[in-house]
Order: sequence, then structure tokens, then C-alpha cells
Amino acid sequence: MSRYPFKTYSSLSLLTGFSLSLFSSALYAQLEEVVVTAERREASLQETDISMTVLGQQTLKEIGVDNYQQVGDMAPNVMMHESPGKVGGAISIRGFKNAETVSTFEPKVALYLDGVLIAKNSGSAFDVVDLERIEILRGPQGTLYGRNTVGGAVNLITAKPNTEQLDGSVFVTLGEYNQQDIRGVVNLPLTDSMAVKLNLASLNRDGYFDNNFRNTEEADRDRLVGRLQWSWDISENANLLYAYDHTEVDEKPWPVTLMDYNPATHPQLAPYVSDGDNRSRNLDFATYQQAEVKGHSLILNWDLLANASLVTITALREMSLQGGTDSDGTPEFVFATYSEDNTETFTQELRLVGNTASGKLEYVAGAFYMDEDIYDVKNVNVLPTAGYLESGLNADANNKVWALFGEVTLALTEQLDLTFGLRYTEEDRTMSRQDFLWIPVLGAETITDLPEANGNFDDVSGVLSLSYQWTDDTMTYLKASKGYVSGGFNPRSPSPETFTEGYKEEIVYTYEFGWKTTLADNRVQLNGAVFYNDYQDLQVNLLDEATARNNIGNAGKAEIQGLEIEVVAKPIDTLDIGAGYGYLDTQYKTYIDPVSGADLSRNSWAHAPKNSFNAWMRWQMVQWSEWGDLSLRMDYSYRSDFALLTQNGTDVDGYDSWNARVTWANIPMAGGNLRASLWGKNLTNELWYTSGYNLVSVLGFKAQATNPPRTFGLDMEYMF
Repeated sequence: MSRYPFKTYSSLSLLTGFSLSLFSSALYAQLEEVVVTAERREASLQETDISMTVLGQQTLKEIGVDNYQQVGDMAPNVMMHESPGKVGGAISIRGFKNAETVSTFEPKVALYLDGVLIAKNSGSAFDVVDLERIEILRGPQGTLYGRNTVGGAVNLITAKPNTEQLDGSVFVTLGEYNQQDIRGVVNLPLTDSMAVKLNLASLNRDGYFDNNFRNTEEADRDRLVGRLQWSWDISENANLLYAYDHTEVDEKPWPVTLMDYNPATHPQLAPYVSDGDNRSRNLDFATYQQAEVKGHSLILNWDLLANASLVTITALREMSLQGGTDSDGTPEFVFATYSEDNTETFTQELRLVGNTASGKLEYVAGAFYMDEDIYDVKNVNVLPTAGYLESGLNADANNKVWALFGEVTLALTEQLDLTFGLRYTEEDRTMSRQDFLWIPVLGAETITDLPEANGNFDDVSGVLSLSYQWTDDTMTYLKASKGYVSGGFNPRSPSPETFTEGYKEEIVYTYEFGWKTTLADNRVQLNGAVFYNDYQDLQVNLLDEATARNNIGNAGKAEIQGLEIEVVAKPIDTLDIGAGYGYLDTQYKTYIDPVSGADLSRNSWAHAPKNSFNAWMRWQMVQWSEWGDLSLRMDYSYRSDFALLTQNGTDVDGYDSWNARVTWANIPMAGGNLRASLWGKNLTNELWYTSGYNLVSVLGFKAQATNPPRTFGLDMEYMF
């Protein structure tokens, strides 16, 4: 709670030790204040008792971001990557991650676009034009947000329409692999109280990988993106914002490469094991990913009283996608998959935010409802058995969620705040499934309808926090919270019994101590947190070797402990530097295979590297009075060894990566400004793996997907 005059604080990532003697008092550089809405009200980052990383609009432009997956390496204890064939993203925060790509599963990290829940990983990798800010929140957030999560939340906040003036921009990117992107933004005032903003983008690039077998290219880019926002100031106290977004994707997905094989069952795969050349493939199966994602939202912000406001968020989002992948990554017919997902999600959130006249009590109270239809979910495995065999499933599901949540912060003294929050969640889940087997050469086709699976889950969770403002520049907090993910049903369960039985709720108790400090006359910001997570019934993916299907089970007890440290500094007016370090120690205490009863407590923990580090610098090299300014931006990131899945045998080496960008900005031209940037990404052409699976014991192979190669390009933006 703010009771001190706002100082000017900073923007994002953070660092570990350097000498404060660099920051001479003779230099007048100071950090800018970062205002966030993580607690559902505007507040300084330095007065928010949440471990979070914030990337502002200038930074997002400097690093060329229009998709949340591109910022995973810029925050400690965070990883993000695209799911091959699903036009979706996977987010891991503090080791919390759902590795499943089927749309019936609940992410452990919530994704929000201007307050609207993006409910599923599948189809979430859409591009957002005109981002204003990205907030990455760590830890359970159920008492402030409509959807309960255990790992955290990622907020995508876009620039809104304004009635002040007609303005906009045209943004063009030309790069290697024939990259040709064009984005346009226009803000159009209609009246003194009404404005619209239109964002359009066409994103095109050739494939990163040559498929020598089919003479095609894999991992290309072909997307059309549009978003319309309409804002109406109904009165001095009320604003209505309608938004519609539409994305169409027609691409080839990220291909996998063969990493290992079983010589006893598949000796023909020997020539195709990866030799480190990560830019060529030999795939016999035609790959594709096609998606249409669209959403409507209507947001009302109404200041009921001087100290209280009502927010309602009504949203409908639809997603339809289909994709096919060559799962073994070779020209041999071993294993391929294709899938289809369709979802329609309606959400309604009602939130009251306010404080007492004295300012000693702040509160958030809310209600949330979600009705989600998931239909025509298809997952098909293609095998060379009897020449050609298709084995798969069709599934339909409905999820209904009701929740009440709230949080109160009380100023016990001028320096000490007590925060208490509660959440009640109830979820009804139903799922139907049909299995099929088709062998054309035998003229055989079998269809089996499984019994319907249904269940009701409910939980009470909450948070208790104490924060103490030691000085105007130093705040610490101590927090205990409970996170919850409901149980459910897995359409890919290996048997009718495991399908109808489903999996249980996942619960985590999180204990955290954190600090927010500003040093050296507001030229250094040092933030951090130490945490301990105690899991009960952790939901994990486990490969069933008899059916080659992923089974979702509960791993009993597990622990994660670690820390994040972030620092940002401005030693002189023309230089900004920062870095972040994260440490994770993950351990299963008990993990028993629900099918075989085997002890799996030594299994891997997915996308949870023990060490993560990032650093960046921005140097304004030259500033001309009439011709703008020239700046250099450099970014470095490192992740130590980690596993791709909880399944053993998916461990991969760590990696580091360098990006750089030289920008000539604020060039006067035709009444507007021009900005031009030369950039390079993955400058050392480092190779690492982002996803994969180990099927050696089942189907005779292990395959993994890699990162993008080194690329160079040119950005040009004209702002009017």
C-alpha cells in the first residue's frame, strides 16, 4: 500500500553485484517509475509484494517482441516455447508447467490479454500488435485473478484507443529466410468521448529447416493478425471498451530431429541420428499446422464512488486448429501423428476495487464464471503396422467454473501492511471419448465408446502477507499462499479405467520472502525473492509404454525451493544495464506410478533448470539535436541443463544466447518520426532443444525439436 511519495523507479530485469561507486552523485541519471496493475490497481512495481518481471513498451520494441514466447529468457526462473503442431505456447514459471498440448488440460500458468483469460495452451501463440507492457507474475494468484493457478500469471497489456489525436504507425521487418513482416496501427478519435484503434499484421517467413526428403521447408511463418478496439467514455466516471481479435495461421510446424533409436527393433534409423546439423531434416510425413483464433471482449470500468470502482469483463474466445507432424523425424515410416482441437470459452468476471477514505484499507472482491466447450478433439497415431494403421480417439468435454475471490490490505501502522485473501472455486467437468482403430489392408475398423467421465471439484485457497516499508526506498514482505488446480480427465489415458478415474486435484503451499529496494539516489533497483513450494498430488505426465500414450497421474508429494534476484541500474544518463538470476531445487518426495506401482521419485522435472541468468544493456551512443539518436541494445541469457519432460531420458544440455540491436530513432520525417533498427538474434548460432519425447522403449526412437537459428534483419517503423 502506498503511503510515500512516488519516486522514479525502473523498468524490468535485474542483476547481481556491481560497485555502487560507479554511480557518482554528480550524475543526475535516475530510473523511471514502473507502474503495474498486477494487484488490480495501478501501483509502483517497488510497492507490490509480488515477485515479478515487467517489460515496458520501449523494451519490447528494442528486443522486437510481438509474442509472449519471445520473452521467456528475459526473466529468471521462467521458460517459454512454442508447442510443435499446436500453434500454442508452454510457459514454465518456477518449475510449474503443463507439458500436455491437448486442449482439455489446464495450464499451471494463466495467460491474460487485457484482463481476458486465454484458457488453453493450444492456440495461444497468437501475435499481439502494439503491446504496451508484459507482466510476468510468479506464484499463486488466485485471490486477485479470475482463474486459479499455481505457477503464476502472464499479463499482456495493449495500448488503448485515445480521443486526443489521430496517430499511428507502420512497421516493416525484413530479415533472413525471406522474412517479410508488415504491421500497421491507427488510432482514430470519433468524438470527444469515443475512439477506435485498429491493428493489422501480415507475418511471413520461409522455413528455418530444409526437408530434403520432400523438398519442402519446415517451420515457416504465414499469419494474418487483426485487432479492433472501440473505447467509449460513457461519462466522466465510466468507460466501455470492446475488443475483437482474429488470427489465421497456415504453416508447417517445428520439426523434430532423431536423437536416439533402438537398434534391435529399428536398425534402419541409424543413418538419421542427429549429428548436430540442426538446419536440415528428412521427413516422409507431410506436416502442417492451421489455426483460426478469434475473441470478443467487453470491459466496463465504472467509478462508483470516489474510492471504489467496478470492473466487468465479458469475453468469448474461439479456437480451431489442426496439425500433423512426422514424430520420428526421419524418412522412414515409423510414427506420425495428426490432431484437431476446437474450443469455445465464455468467461465473465466481476470485480470491485477500492479503499476507505482514510486510505488505510484497500480491497479487491470478485466473482468469476467460465463455461468451456471443447469438441471434436482428435488425436491420431499413424504406424506402419500391417502396412498402414491409424489408432486414435475423438473426445468432447465441457468445463464449468464458478469462483469467488477477494483480497484486503490493512495498514496496521504507517510502515506495516497486512494482506489477507481468500478464494472459493468449484468446477464441474464432463468428458466423452471414442477410440478407433483402422487397418485399411485388412478392411478392419473398430470403434469403441468409453463410459462418460464426470467429476466435481472444489477448493478454498488463500494468501496471507505482511509487508514492511523500512524506508522510502526499501520494502520487504513475507507471504504464505495456497494454490490449486482442479482434477480432471485425460482423453489420452491408456485404458477405459484410467480415463474414467481421471486424476486428482493438485495443491501447492508457497512460502516466500521478498524485497524491493532502490539504491544510489534512485539509480539502482535491486529486487528479489526466496521461496519454498510444498506440493501435494502434483499432476504429472507419464508415458504408458504399452500404448505409447501419455497418462496423467498424481505424483504424491514434491518440493521446489529457490530464489530470484533482479537488478536494473542507470549509472549515467546514456546507459541502462540490468540482469536477473534464478535458482531452482526440485525434488519429488513420493512419486508412485498409478498403473504399475513403480517408484518414480528419481524422475526428471520438466523445464526447471537449476540456474537461469540474463543480462542486458542499452547505450545511447549519440544524440543529435535534429537527426534523432543512435543506441545499442545487447541481451544475454543462460539456462543450465534441464529436462524436456518428467519422463527420464529427456535431459538436454543448457544453453546461452546473445542478441543485439542498433537503433536510429526519432528521425524527423514528413511530420512524423522514423525509427530504423539492425538486429541479430542468437548471434553465436547456439543449438538447444525446446521440446521432445523418449519413445525408445515403446516405438524405438527418441526425437526433439530445436530453437531458431542465428538470424539478422532490419526493422523500420514510421510513426505519425
